[in-house]
Amino acid sequence: MKRLSVALLIVLTATDLPAEPPPPAPLNPYEVVWTTPSADHNGTMPLGNGEIALNAWIEPSGDLRFYIARTDSWDDVARLVKLGSIRIRVGPPAPAGDPAERTGTFRQTLTAKDATLRASFGQGKEKVDIRLWVDANRPVICVEVQTAQSSEASAIVELWRTEQTTLAKIECSDVLNGSKEKTVVEPDTVLTGLGDRVGWYHRNIKSVGPELCGKIQGMTGFNRPDPLLHRTFGCLVASSRPRRVDDRTLVSGAGTSHLFEIVAHTKHPAAAAQWQAEASELLEAARKVELSRRRSEHETWWGGFWERSHIHIRSGKPAADGEVRGEGAIPSNKLPVRIGMDSHGGSRFAGQFGRLGIYETALSDVQIKALSAAGPQAQAGELPGRLYSDVPKGPCVLDDLAGRTFDKGLTLEAWVKVGAKEGGRLVDKITVGGGDGFLLDFWPTNSLRLLVGRAGAFKKDVIKPDTWHHVAAAVSRGGGMTLYLDGKVLQAGPAHTSGEIEGGDDAAILTRAYALQRYVTACAGRGRYPIKFNGTLFTVPAEGGPGGPDYRRWGPGYWWQNTRLPYYGMCAAGDFDLIQPLFRMYAQDLFPQFQYRTRHYLGHGGIYIAECIYFWGDMFSETYGWQPFEQRSDKLQASGWHKWEWVSGLELAWLLLDYVEHTGDAEFFKQTALPVAMDVLRFFDEHYKTDARGKLYMHPSQALETWWDCVNPMPELAGLHAITARLLAMEASQVPSAQREFCTRLRAKLADLPTTKGPDGKVMLAPAEAFKQKRNVENPELYAVFPFRRFSFDKPHLDWALEALNRRLHRGWSGWRQDDIFNAYLGLADQARDYVVKRSRNKHSASRFPVFWGPNYDWTPDQTHGGVLCTAVQAMLMQTDGKTIHLLPAWPADWDADFKLHAPYRTVVEGQVRDGKLTELKVTPESRRADVKVHEK
Repeated sequence: MKRLSVALLIVLTATDLPAEPPPPAPLNPYEVVWTTPSADHNGTMPLGNGEIALNAWIEPSGDLRFYIARTDSWDDVARLVKLGSIRIRVGPPAPAGDPAERTGTFRQTLTAKDATLRASFGQGKEKVDIRLWVDANRPVICVEVQTAQSSEASAIVELWRTEQTTLAKIECSDVLNGSKEKTVVEPDTVLTGLGDRVGWYHRNIKSVGPELCGKIQGMTGFNRPDPLLHRTFGCLVASSRPRRVDDRTLVSGAGTSHLFEIVAHTKHPAAAAQWQAEASELLEAARKVELSRRRSEHETWWGGFWERSHIHIRSGKPAADGEVRGEGAIPSNKLPVRIGMDSHGGSRFAGQFGRLGIYETALSDVQIKALSAAGPQAQAGELPGRLYSDVPKGPCVLDDLAGRTFDKGLTLEAWVKVGAKEGGRLVDKITVGGGDGFLLDFWPTNSLRLLVGRAGAFKKDVIKPDTWHHVAAAVSRGGGMTLYLDGKVLQAGPAHTSGEIEGGDDAAILTRAYALQRYVTACAGRGRYPIKFNGTLFTVPAEGGPGGPDYRRWGPGYWWQNTRLPYYGMCAAGDFDLIQPLFRMYAQDLFPQFQYRTRHYLGHGGIYIAECIYFWGDMFSETYGWQPFEQRSDKLQASGWHKWEWVSGLELAWLLLDYVEHTGDAEFFKQTALPVAMDVLRFFDEHYKTDARGKLYMHPSQALETWWDCVNPMPELAGLHAITARLLAMEASQVPSAQREFCTRLRAKLADLPTTKGPDGKVMLAPAEAFKQKRNVENPELYAVFPFRRFSFDKPHLDWALEALNRRLHRGWSGWRQDDIFNAYLGLADQARDYVVKRSRNKHSASRFPVFWGPNYDWTPDQTHGGVLCTAVQAMLMQTDGKTIHLLPAWPADWDADFKLHAPYRTVVEGQVRDGKLTELKVTPESRRADVKVHEK
C-alpha cells in the first residue's frame, strides 16, 4: 500500500463546538447588554430611584462595584458628593494570575423597564447570578446573589475621603473661588461596633458658604437656616446570615443565595446618633416587608413610568438600488472583503497564512478557544454565520462579500506566522484612512489591531516572530469588541470609544438614546434638588479632577441656562413628578429670597433670578465678587457674563405655565405659578422706564452671555410677549382682574420683537434692538422660536425666523446647543433629523454606557445634551399652541413611528406613522381629537 504524502486534515464538526446562541434581536431601546466585564469605572451602568443613584460595574475578577449618590448629599464646602462605594465579592478573591478567568463567560444586562442590572458569569459550579436595583419606593439598595454551589459573599465598604484633604484645584462655582482660603474636605466616619452590620456617614462639622456669601452679598437680613451645617449622609449595610469581619466588611454566610440591603440616608440637621437611628429605622421598615412584595412594587412604579409615554422610530424607507444599509454597530459599505491587503492593494501581508475564517456573527469565547485548539491547516466545521473558511494562497479579494452588512456581528479568525519585520493587513473591508468599515491587521509590527469604524482595540508587541499564532476578533451587534490570541481573551471592551457611535440604523440609535435619556433622568430626577446638568448623580473619577468621583467640571452651582434643558420635555413625556424638584427650589423655596434680594438690591418689587446660584439661593462667589455689599454703589454682581441677563425668571414662569396647562392643577397655579409669573413681569415693569414711543427701554441689558451691551434683548422681550399673551388667553376665572389688567398694560408697553436685515436685504430676527460686545457663542435671536414659541412653522413671518436660523453665527448638535429644537419648531424635518441623529451618536469617548454624553461644554454625563435631544424629538412629532395639537410638523417622510405623548388640557395623544402618513390616532379624551391638525409630508 502506498503511503499518503498529503497531510491528514483534522476536521472540527459542528458537534465538537457549543451550539451557537440564537441570532440577536433588533436593538432593544430599553436594554444595554455587555458580554465582557468592565475594566474600570468608565464602564459603569446607571441605576437609581430618583433620589439615590448608583454607578455600577463588574470587574474582570467578578467583583461587583458601585458608587452611591444622593440628590441632597451636599458637603460642608457645598459640593454635591457621593456617599461612598461598595464592593460585592462572591467567594474568595479572584486568582492573582488570571483574574478574568471566572468571567470568561459573561453577560450583563441593564433593563431600563425595571431599572435593574442583571449579571451572570462563570460556568457549572462556578456560576454566579447577580441582581442589583434601587427600590423605587424606599431608600434601599438591594443586591441579590445566587450561586451554583454554596459560598460566602462579602460587602466591602470602600471610601476615599479617609483623611482631611485640601483640594489641589477648584472649579468656577466652588464657594472659595477667588478667595485666599483653601477648600478643605473633611473625612467620612466609619461606624464601629455595629454587631451584624457595617456603615459610615459624612457629617458637616462646619459650613463654608452660606454665612460667608450672605455677608458679602448683603443677604444677612434675610432669615434662613444654614443649609450645610450638620447635614449628615451615609449608609448602613445589612445582609442575610451576617458576620461582621471588621468595620468595613460584612459577610453573608455560606449558602447559594445572598441578599445585601443598603440604606442610603440624608438628614439635615442631625447629630450622628440621630442620623444613625433614623437610617436604622428606614432599613428595618424596609426589611419587614417581604422582598418579593418590595420587588413587585418596584416593578409597578417603573411599569407606570414607561406607560406614561414613548417614542419608537424605525426607518421605513427601503434601501435605494445599490445602497448598503446596516442595522448593527458595524459600518456598512459596498467594498469587497480583502485578505492580506488594504482597499488600495497596499499594506500587503508578507507572513504565512493558515486557516482564515470570516463569520457574520460574534462567536463565543468557547467557540474561538475550540477553533484555536486545532492546527493551522485544520478545517472548521459548519459554524453558524460562516461566510468564508479556507487557507488563502496569498492576498486576495472576496467580491461575493461586498454587499454584506454584518448586522448580526462579526468574527475574524486566522492562523498566521509573521516574521520579525513583517506586518500588514489580515482582513480589510474599509476605505484607506476612512471609518466606513472594519479591518484586522498587525500594525505596528508584532502588534494586533482591530478597527471598527473609527473605534478600535489594540494590543502592542504580542505577536512572537516566526511562531504560529491563532488570532481572532469578535464584534457583537451592540458594538462590544474582543481580541483573542491563541484562544485567550487579549482585550475586551466596548466599541465606539472615539466619541462617536458609528454604524447602525439611525432610527434605532435615536430611539435608544431617547428612551435611555428618559431613564437616566428618572434615576436621578425625583429628589430634593434639581438635576445637576454637569454630570447629574453619575460622575466618576476623571484624570486631573481632584476628589475622585466627587469631581465635576464647573463645580456645584446651578446655571439656569444649563439646568433648564432636561425639564422642557417633561410635560410632553408626562413626567410631571420629575419636574417638581426644579419648581420646588426655584419657584417655592427660594421665591421669598428672590423677592428680598430684588427689593434690597434694586429698591423695587418683583423678582429677578440670577443666572448662577447655589442651591440655597446666593450667587456664586466668583460671580458676585468678593467686595462686600456695603462697599458697593452697584449692588448687582461684578461678573459681566450675566450681570444684566434677566431671562431666567421668564423661562421659569413659562415652564410653570406649561405644567399648569398640561395638568390643569388649579391650586398649583394659584399658589405658585401665578405669583411667580406676576412678580417676574412686575420686575420688568418697575425696573425699566419707557422711551419716547411709550415702550419699555430695556437698557442696560444683555442677550444671554453673548451680547453684553443691548437694548431690548430678544430673549427677555420674547418672554414678556409670550407670558403676557398666555396669561391673557386663560379663562377669566383663573387670572383675577387686577392681574389681567396689569398684563394688558404691560403688553401695551412692549416693543415689537427685534429684527434686522441681512446683506441681501431680507428681514430676520435679531439678538436685540441694538447689540454689541460679543463674548459667547449662543444664538439669542432664536429664543423667539424656542423656548418662547413666538415663531414656528405655522405662524406669521416664518421667513424671518428661517433667515435668522440660516444666518446664525454658531451651529452644533452637542451640549446645550439648541439647533435641533429650532429646526423642529420651524418645520425643517430633514435638518432636525440630521441634528438629532448626530446628537444621539455623540457620546463621551471613555464611557461605555451609550447615553453618557459629554463632556461637551459641561461634564459627563452631560444632561443638557440629552435634554435637548428629548425635546427636539418630541417637537418633530408633536407641537402644541393653546388647544391646537400639531402632529408631524417636522417628521421625516421615510421614518415610521409609534408614539404616546401628553398635550395640554390633560390630553394624551397616541399614534402610528407609516410611510409619512398618520395611520392610527387615539386621543384621550376623545373630545380633543377635533383640536388635532396633521401635517403629513
